[in-house]
Amino acid sequence: MSLSSTAIRNGAALLVSAALVVAAGCGSAPEAPPPAAAAGYPVTLTHKLGTTTIPATPKRIVVLGEVDQDALLALGITPVGMPRSREHPSGITPWAKAKLNGVTPELLTAGDSGFDPEQVLKLQPDLILANTDYYLEKYYSRLSAFVPTTAFELGAYQDGWQAVTRQVGKAVGKAAEADKLVADTESALARTRADNPALQGKRATMAQAAGAGKLYALREPKDPAGVQLGAFGLRIPESLQALPGNFAAELSAEQYDKLDVDLLLINYDGSADNEREVESNPLFRNLRVVKAGGRIIMTGLEFHALRTPTPGNIPWLITEVLPKLRKAVSG
Repeated sequence: MSLSSTAIRNGAALLVSAALVVAAGCGSAPEAPPPAAAAGYPVTLTHKLGTTTIPATPKRIVVLGEVDQDALLALGITPVGMPRSREHPSGITPWAKAKLNGVTPELLTAGDSGFDPEQVLKLQPDLILANTDYYLEKYYSRLSAFVPTTAFELGAYQDGWQAVTRQVGKAVGKAAEADKLVADTESALARTRADNPALQGKRATMAQAAGAGKLYALREPKDPAGVQLGAFGLRIPESLQALPGNFAAELSAEQYDKLDVDLLLINYDGSADNEREVESNPLFRNLRVVKAGGRIIMTGLEFHALRTPTPGNIPWLITEVLPKLRKAVSG
Protein backbone atom coordinates (compact mmCIF):
# COMPACT_ATOMS: atom_id res chain seq x y z
CA MET A 1 0.00 0.00 0.00
CA SER A 2 1.40 3.45 -0.94
CA LEU A 3 0.70 4.79 2.52
CA SER A 4 3.26 2.47 4.11
CA SER A 5 6.13 3.28 1.73
CA THR A 6 5.44 7.02 1.92
CA ALA A 7 5.24 6.96 5.69
CA ILE A 8 8.50 5.02 5.94
CA ARG A 9 10.34 7.37 3.56
CA ASN A 10 9.05 10.50 5.29
CA GLY A 11 9.80 9.12 8.72
CA ALA A 12 13.32 8.12 7.71
CA ALA A 13 14.02 11.56 6.22
CA LEU A 14 12.87 13.28 9.40
CA LEU A 15 15.03 11.05 11.56
CA VAL A 16 18.12 11.62 9.40
CA SER A 17 17.56 15.40 9.40
CA ALA A 18 17.13 15.46 13.15
CA ALA A 19 20.27 13.39 13.66
CA LEU A 20 22.33 15.75 11.48
CA VAL A 21 21.10 18.82 13.35
CA VAL A 22 21.97 17.29 16.72
CA ALA A 23 25.39 16.16 15.53
CA ALA A 24 26.25 19.56 14.08
CA GLY A 25 24.95 21.75 16.87
CA CYS A 26 25.29 19.74 20.05
CA GLY A 27 28.31 17.55 19.67
CA SER A 28 28.63 15.64 22.90
CA ALA A 29 25.42 16.96 24.48
CA PRO A 30 23.38 14.20 26.13
CA GLU A 31 20.33 12.94 24.27
CA ALA A 32 16.94 14.14 25.51
CA PRO A 33 14.93 11.40 27.21
CA PRO A 34 11.95 10.03 25.29
CA PRO A 35 8.56 11.45 26.28
CA ALA A 36 6.95 9.58 29.13
CA ALA A 37 3.95 7.41 28.27
CA ALA A 38 0.62 8.58 29.63
CA ALA A 39 -0.49 6.84 32.79
CA GLY A 40 -2.20 3.56 32.03
CA TYR A 41 -0.59 3.11 28.61
CA PRO A 42 0.19 1.06 26.68
CA VAL A 43 -3.20 -0.69 26.70
CA THR A 44 -3.72 -4.09 25.12
CA LEU A 45 -7.20 -5.32 24.21
CA THR A 46 -8.01 -8.91 23.31
CA HIS A 47 -10.80 -9.63 20.85
CA LYS A 48 -11.94 -12.22 18.33
CA LEU A 49 -9.62 -10.95 15.60
CA GLY A 50 -6.52 -10.92 17.81
CA THR A 51 -5.06 -8.23 20.07
CA THR A 52 -4.83 -4.47 19.79
CA THR A 53 -2.13 -2.50 21.59
CA ILE A 54 -2.64 1.23 22.01
CA PRO A 55 0.75 2.77 22.88
CA ALA A 56 -0.37 6.18 24.16
CA THR A 57 -3.41 8.36 24.71
CA PRO A 58 -5.13 8.58 21.30
CA LYS A 59 -5.66 12.06 19.87
CA ARG A 60 -7.27 11.35 16.50
CA ILE A 61 -9.95 8.69 16.79
CA VAL A 62 -12.04 7.36 13.91
CA VAL A 63 -15.16 5.40 14.80
CA LEU A 64 -16.67 2.78 12.48
CA GLY A 65 -19.47 1.50 14.72
CA GLU A 66 -22.53 3.25 16.10
CA VAL A 67 -22.25 1.84 19.60
CA ASP A 68 -18.53 2.69 19.69
CA GLN A 69 -19.39 6.18 18.50
CA ASP A 70 -22.07 6.88 21.10
CA ALA A 71 -19.94 5.41 23.90
CA LEU A 72 -17.01 7.64 22.91
CA LEU A 73 -19.21 10.74 22.76
CA ALA A 74 -20.80 9.90 26.10
CA LEU A 75 -17.29 9.73 27.57
CA GLY A 76 -16.69 13.30 26.39
CA ILE A 77 -14.41 12.59 23.41
CA THR A 78 -15.13 13.80 19.87
CA PRO A 79 -13.85 11.61 17.01
CA VAL A 80 -12.33 13.03 13.82
CA GLY A 81 -14.48 10.66 11.78
CA MET A 82 -17.65 8.64 12.40
CA PRO A 83 -20.40 6.81 10.47
CA ARG A 84 -23.01 8.81 8.58
CA SER A 85 -26.51 8.05 9.90
CA ARG A 86 -28.93 7.13 7.12
CA GLU A 87 -31.84 7.64 9.50
CA HIS A 88 -31.33 11.39 9.86
CA PRO A 89 -31.11 13.96 7.02
CA SER A 90 -28.05 15.62 8.54
CA GLY A 91 -26.23 12.31 8.81
CA ILE A 92 -25.96 12.79 12.57
CA THR A 93 -28.48 11.47 15.09
CA PRO A 94 -29.95 13.98 17.57
CA TRP A 95 -28.35 12.26 20.58
CA ALA A 96 -24.93 12.36 18.89
CA LYS A 97 -25.38 15.98 17.83
CA ALA A 98 -26.11 16.95 21.42
CA LYS A 99 -22.66 15.64 22.43
CA LEU A 100 -20.67 17.20 19.58
CA ASN A 101 -20.87 20.80 20.86
CA GLY A 102 -21.06 22.23 17.34
CA VAL A 103 -18.16 20.17 15.97
CA THR A 104 -18.86 18.12 12.83
CA PRO A 105 -16.50 15.16 12.35
CA GLU A 106 -15.88 13.71 8.91
CA LEU A 107 -18.91 11.56 8.13
CA LEU A 108 -18.03 8.20 6.60
CA THR A 109 -20.56 6.36 4.44
CA ALA A 110 -20.62 2.58 4.54
CA GLY A 111 -21.27 0.82 1.24
CA ASP A 112 -22.55 -2.67 0.60
CA SER A 113 -19.22 -4.05 1.86
CA GLY A 114 -18.63 -1.62 4.67
CA PHE A 115 -16.24 1.31 4.79
CA ASP A 116 -13.42 2.18 2.40
CA PRO A 117 -10.17 1.60 4.32
CA GLU A 118 -8.36 4.25 2.27
CA GLN A 119 -10.90 6.91 3.24
CA VAL A 120 -10.51 5.92 6.87
CA LEU A 121 -6.71 6.09 6.78
CA LYS A 122 -6.76 9.48 5.04
CA LEU A 123 -8.05 10.92 8.31
CA GLN A 124 -4.69 9.97 9.89
CA PRO A 125 -6.19 8.30 12.96
CA ASP A 126 -4.11 6.99 15.83
CA LEU A 127 -7.00 4.74 16.97
CA ILE A 128 -9.91 3.13 15.13
CA LEU A 129 -12.89 1.95 17.19
CA ALA A 130 -14.73 -0.69 15.17
CA ASN A 131 -16.36 -3.18 17.53
CA THR A 132 -19.77 -2.69 15.92
CA ASP A 133 -18.66 -2.46 12.30
CA TYR A 134 -20.48 -5.45 10.79
CA TYR A 135 -18.06 -5.74 7.85
CA LEU A 136 -14.87 -5.27 9.83
CA GLU A 137 -13.45 -8.70 9.06
CA LYS A 138 -13.19 -7.74 5.39
CA TYR A 139 -10.59 -5.05 6.02
CA TYR A 140 -9.41 -5.41 9.62
CA SER A 141 -5.93 -6.53 8.56
CA ARG A 142 -5.57 -3.53 6.22
CA LEU A 143 -6.50 -1.06 8.95
CA SER A 144 -4.68 -2.68 11.84
CA ALA A 145 -1.44 -2.82 9.82
CA PHE A 146 -1.21 0.97 10.22
CA VAL A 147 -3.45 1.95 13.13
CA PRO A 148 -4.48 0.22 16.37
CA THR A 149 -7.98 -1.05 15.55
CA THR A 150 -10.47 -2.58 17.97
CA ALA A 151 -12.85 -5.41 17.08
CA PHE A 152 -15.72 -7.40 18.51
CA GLU A 153 -15.12 -9.82 21.35
CA LEU A 154 -17.87 -12.36 20.55
CA GLY A 155 -18.75 -11.75 16.91
CA ALA A 156 -20.04 -9.16 14.48
CA TYR A 157 -22.81 -7.24 16.24
CA GLN A 158 -22.90 -9.73 19.12
CA ASP A 159 -21.27 -7.71 21.89
CA GLY A 160 -23.82 -5.88 24.02
CA TRP A 161 -23.62 -2.11 24.41
CA GLN A 162 -22.23 -2.61 27.91
CA ALA A 163 -19.26 -4.63 26.63
CA VAL A 164 -18.60 -2.17 23.80
CA THR A 165 -18.74 0.79 26.18
CA ARG A 166 -16.22 -0.84 28.52
CA GLN A 167 -13.92 -1.69 25.60
CA VAL A 168 -14.04 1.91 24.38
CA GLY A 169 -13.36 3.15 27.90
CA LYS A 170 -10.25 1.00 28.21
CA ALA A 171 -9.01 2.09 24.78
CA VAL A 172 -9.23 5.80 25.56
CA GLY A 173 -8.01 5.64 29.15
CA LYS A 174 -11.43 6.11 30.74
CA ALA A 175 -12.21 2.64 32.08
CA ALA A 176 -13.67 3.92 35.36
CA GLU A 177 -15.86 6.47 33.57
CA ALA A 178 -17.08 3.75 31.21
CA ASP A 179 -18.04 1.51 34.13
CA LYS A 180 -19.99 4.41 35.64
CA LEU A 181 -21.69 5.13 32.31
CA VAL A 182 -22.84 1.52 32.09
CA ALA A 183 -24.06 1.52 35.69
CA ASP A 184 -25.91 4.83 35.29
CA THR A 185 -27.61 3.70 32.07
CA GLU A 186 -28.66 0.39 33.59
CA SER A 187 -30.02 2.26 36.62
CA ALA A 188 -32.07 4.50 34.33
CA LEU A 189 -33.54 1.42 32.65
CA ALA A 190 -34.34 -0.14 36.03
CA ARG A 191 -36.17 3.04 37.07
CA THR A 192 -38.05 2.97 33.78
CA ARG A 193 -39.29 -0.56 34.44
CA ALA A 194 -40.35 0.36 37.96
CA ASP A 195 -42.19 3.45 36.71
CA ASN A 196 -44.05 1.54 33.98
CA PRO A 197 -45.70 -1.51 35.53
CA ALA A 198 -48.26 -1.68 32.68
CA LEU A 199 -45.48 -2.63 30.25
CA GLN A 200 -44.04 -5.47 32.31
CA GLY A 201 -44.47 -8.89 30.70
CA LYS A 202 -46.32 -7.58 27.65
CA ARG A 203 -45.75 -9.55 24.45
CA ALA A 204 -43.99 -7.44 21.85
CA THR A 205 -42.04 -7.56 18.63
CA MET A 206 -40.62 -5.30 15.95
CA ALA A 207 -41.47 -5.73 12.26
CA GLN A 208 -39.88 -4.33 9.12
CA ALA A 209 -41.72 -4.18 5.78
CA ALA A 210 -39.88 -5.64 2.79
CA GLY A 211 -42.32 -5.15 -0.08
CA ALA A 212 -44.99 -7.42 -1.60
CA GLY A 213 -46.69 -7.50 1.80
CA LYS A 214 -43.74 -9.30 3.36
CA LEU A 215 -42.67 -8.49 6.92
CA TYR A 216 -39.61 -9.47 8.93
CA ALA A 217 -40.50 -9.88 12.60
CA LEU A 218 -37.99 -9.93 15.46
CA ARG A 219 -37.91 -13.42 17.00
CA GLU A 220 -34.64 -13.54 18.94
CA PRO A 221 -34.63 -12.23 22.56
CA LYS A 222 -30.81 -12.19 22.58
CA ASP A 223 -30.64 -9.87 19.58
CA PRO A 224 -29.76 -6.28 20.63
CA ALA A 225 -33.32 -5.23 19.80
CA GLY A 226 -34.74 -8.11 21.83
CA VAL A 227 -32.49 -7.21 24.73
CA GLN A 228 -33.64 -3.60 24.60
CA LEU A 229 -37.31 -4.60 24.55
CA GLY A 230 -36.56 -6.78 27.56
CA ALA A 231 -34.89 -3.83 29.28
CA PHE A 232 -38.26 -2.06 29.08
CA GLY A 233 -39.97 -5.12 30.57
CA LEU A 234 -41.39 -6.45 27.30
CA ARG A 235 -40.94 -9.99 26.00
CA ILE A 236 -40.94 -11.71 22.63
CA PRO A 237 -43.56 -14.49 22.79
CA GLU A 238 -42.54 -18.12 22.46
CA SER A 239 -44.71 -18.48 19.36
CA LEU A 240 -42.44 -16.04 17.50
CA GLN A 241 -39.26 -17.48 18.97
CA ALA A 242 -40.24 -20.88 17.55
CA LEU A 243 -40.34 -19.58 13.97
CA PRO A 244 -37.38 -20.20 11.63
CA GLY A 245 -34.93 -17.41 10.95
CA ASN A 246 -31.78 -15.84 12.31
CA PHE A 247 -32.82 -12.86 14.44
CA ALA A 248 -36.02 -12.26 12.42
CA ALA A 249 -38.74 -14.44 10.93
CA GLU A 250 -39.96 -13.83 7.39
CA LEU A 251 -43.74 -13.56 7.30
CA SER A 252 -46.04 -13.45 4.27
CA ALA A 253 -49.48 -11.88 4.48
CA GLU A 254 -50.99 -15.29 5.22
CA GLN A 255 -48.83 -15.40 8.38
CA TYR A 256 -49.83 -12.03 9.81
CA ASP A 257 -51.62 -13.83 12.63
CA LYS A 258 -48.16 -14.53 14.11
CA LEU A 259 -48.01 -10.81 14.88
CA ASP A 260 -50.96 -10.77 17.26
CA VAL A 261 -48.96 -9.56 20.23
CA ASP A 262 -49.67 -6.79 22.75
CA LEU A 263 -47.28 -4.29 21.15
CA LEU A 264 -46.29 -4.34 17.48
CA LEU A 265 -43.58 -1.83 16.55
CA ILE A 266 -43.55 -1.60 12.76
CA ASN A 267 -41.42 0.36 10.31
CA TYR A 268 -42.06 0.87 6.59
CA ASP A 269 -38.64 2.36 5.82
CA GLY A 270 -40.24 5.48 4.37
CA SER A 271 -42.14 3.55 1.68
CA ALA A 272 -45.75 4.69 1.32
CA ASP A 273 -46.40 1.73 -1.01
CA ASN A 274 -45.21 -0.79 1.58
CA GLU A 275 -47.27 0.88 4.27
CA ARG A 276 -50.41 0.96 2.13
CA GLU A 277 -49.98 -2.67 1.09
CA VAL A 278 -49.72 -3.93 4.66
CA GLU A 279 -52.12 -1.56 6.40
CA SER A 280 -54.90 -2.08 3.83
CA ASN A 281 -54.75 -5.88 4.05
CA PRO A 282 -57.79 -7.21 5.98
CA LEU A 283 -55.59 -9.90 7.55
CA PHE A 284 -53.53 -7.13 9.11
CA ARG A 285 -56.35 -4.72 9.91
CA ASN A 286 -58.22 -7.44 11.79
CA LEU A 287 -55.34 -8.32 14.11
CA ARG A 288 -56.31 -7.76 17.73
CA VAL A 289 -53.17 -5.72 18.30
CA VAL A 290 -54.18 -3.34 15.50
CA LYS A 291 -57.78 -3.01 16.64
CA ALA A 292 -56.71 -2.43 20.25
CA GLY A 293 -54.25 0.32 19.30
CA GLY A 294 -51.16 -1.70 20.12
CA ARG A 295 -49.63 -1.20 16.69
CA ILE A 296 -47.10 1.67 16.56
CA ILE A 297 -45.79 2.90 13.22
CA MET A 298 -42.23 3.94 13.95
CA THR A 299 -39.92 6.31 12.14
CA GLY A 300 -36.67 4.93 10.81
CA LEU A 301 -34.79 6.78 13.53
CA GLU A 302 -36.94 5.31 16.33
CA PHE A 303 -36.83 1.82 14.87
CA HIS A 304 -33.08 1.86 14.34
CA ALA A 305 -32.40 3.20 17.83
CA LEU A 306 -34.33 0.26 19.28
CA ARG A 307 -32.55 -2.07 16.89
CA THR A 308 -29.15 -0.73 17.93
CA PRO A 309 -29.26 0.42 21.58
CA THR A 310 -26.30 2.49 22.76
CA PRO A 311 -25.43 4.42 25.93
CA GLY A 312 -26.17 7.53 23.89
CA ASN A 313 -29.58 6.66 22.47
CA ILE A 314 -31.07 4.79 25.44
CA PRO A 315 -31.85 8.08 27.26
CA TRP A 316 -33.41 9.33 24.00
CA LEU A 317 -35.50 6.15 23.72
CA ILE A 318 -36.73 6.62 27.28
CA THR A 319 -37.76 10.20 26.54
CA GLU A 320 -39.06 9.90 22.97
CA VAL A 321 -40.20 6.31 22.37
CA LEU A 322 -41.24 4.98 25.77
CA PRO A 323 -44.27 7.34 26.00
CA LYS A 324 -45.59 5.84 22.75
CA LEU A 325 -45.27 2.33 24.16
CA ARG A 326 -47.01 3.41 27.33
CA LYS A 327 -49.87 5.03 25.40
CA ALA A 328 -50.31 2.00 23.12
CA VAL A 329 -50.57 -0.38 26.09
CA SER A 330 -53.11 1.81 27.86
CA GLY A 331 -55.28 1.83 24.75
